[in-house]
Amino acid sequence: MKRLTLPHWRPNIRTQLALWYTAIFAVVVLLGGTILYTVLKNSLGASLDSALQVRTQGIAAGISNDTGSIVVQDVTGELPDLGAPADGTASTPTAATADVNLGTLVRVLTPKNQPVYSSPAFRSLALPTKALSDPLHGRTWQGTIMMPDGQTVRVYSAALVDNGQVYGIIQVGQTLAPLTTTLNHLVVALLTLFPLALLVSAGGSYWLAGRAFAPIGRLTRTARAIEAGDLHRRVPVGATRDEVQELALTLNAMIARLEAAFTRQRRFIADASHELRTPVAAILSLTENALDLAEERDPILVLREVNTEALRLRHLISDLLSLARADEGQLVLDRDMVPLDLLVSDVVASLQPLAEERAITLATTALDPVQVQGDAPRLALVLMGLVDNALTYTNAGGTITLAVHLVNDTAQIAVNDTGMGIAAPDLPHIFERFYRADRARSRAAGGNGLGLAIAATIVQLHGGTITAASRVGQGSTFTLTLPGATR
Repeated sequence: MKRLTLPHWRPNIRTQLALWYTAIFAVVVLLGGTILYTVLKNSLGASLDSALQVRTQGIAAGISNDTGSIVVQDVTGELPDLGAPADGTASTPTAATADVNLGTLVRVLTPKNQPVYSSPAFRSLALPTKALSDPLHGRTWQGTIMMPDGQTVRVYSAALVDNGQVYGIIQVGQTLAPLTTTLNHLVVALLTLFPLALLVSAGGSYWLAGRAFAPIGRLTRTARAIEAGDLHRRVPVGATRDEVQELALTLNAMIARLEAAFTRQRRFIADASHELRTPVAAILSLTENALDLAEERDPILVLREVNTEALRLRHLISDLLSLARADEGQLVLDRDMVPLDLLVSDVVASLQPLAEERAITLATTALDPVQVQGDAPRLALVLMGLVDNALTYTNAGGTITLAVHLVNDTAQIAVNDTGMGIAAPDLPHIFERFYRADRARSRAAGGNGLGLAIAATIVQLHGGTITAASRVGQGSTFTLTLPGATR
């Protein structure tokens, strides 16, 4: 039996933010309401205790000790049935006067717990023994009494003292019904306002989240348009210096790099196709002519020309593979200590016969004993490529010199020639792939426009740089700088 799976609802970021804001607001409101309730309850309780104490002192001012007898006078006007017996046997209190919420709660006792005066409402209270023992020992007592009907009364009990002697005890009570009513009203108000406040908070949070994400929406729409192929567009940048502006600037910089990369890729593919087409076309032309019986040519000569074009094609494919591996980070270098002075001497010795064949002087001017950590074969490939490039563009009778110097923990290798030089507009582009200032002459010399690009890639993988300086008609100087050099 196939199980029925319900779709899992995943809210978007705007909804998630609104929910989080609402939850935080709810916690804050609940915490604030609890604190308000606690503070108000304590404040009202403290005020009630203070009022009870003042009231007790006022009533006690009318009580005196007359030769061992306690005389009670109603100085405050709130002692009902003052002339009636304290035990209430002479009269029966009415319901109004007996109600702790309506009647006066006052009682006067002798030290032996004999009532001298008790208001009708007080007679329904049952106080603990501490209410009597504490005043007799010089301590006031305050406590809350729970009535059988659930009503609560706050009672203040103090000693009546004459000449340092306790001659009686006065107890004054106050119902907590008004305080409880006030607190209940506060709770009802909080419970009534809380859902409304929560609803307003949720709506406001959702609206504010929408306002906050409006710039992100514009960025998304622009990014979708760019994704469709319009790399010339840029996302709008706000005037406010905030995270959205930083995101917009970052996206624009990324899109600019992507546009440049796609441009280089298109140009690379076009140039590679052009370069590959040339030797292939030459090979096809040679083979077609050789197969044409109307044309009589030496087969050996035809094969040599085909071999030359095939070698050029293989060299081009090899260079393309090297650049592709470098772009993918798969061109791994060996790391050994390489003595650059010896490496330069070996490169000069290897290419010396080729220089002599072209009547060009190839020599070294200065060889500081310098070594760096790197890949010796690939560094040699870079130097041989630079020297071969100099031999290609230097006329007979010219000079090519190499030098190695140690400058502030960096090795500098300079390849200088007295060749035709490079024009100033072409100089910034010579390390780009397939770039050649004179394409016709470069192709005639056997170049494919990738030698300097590969050299720059290898040097960069070593953490170094390669620069060129040149003046037309006076020659060029290529300088390699490699870090971490030691003697």
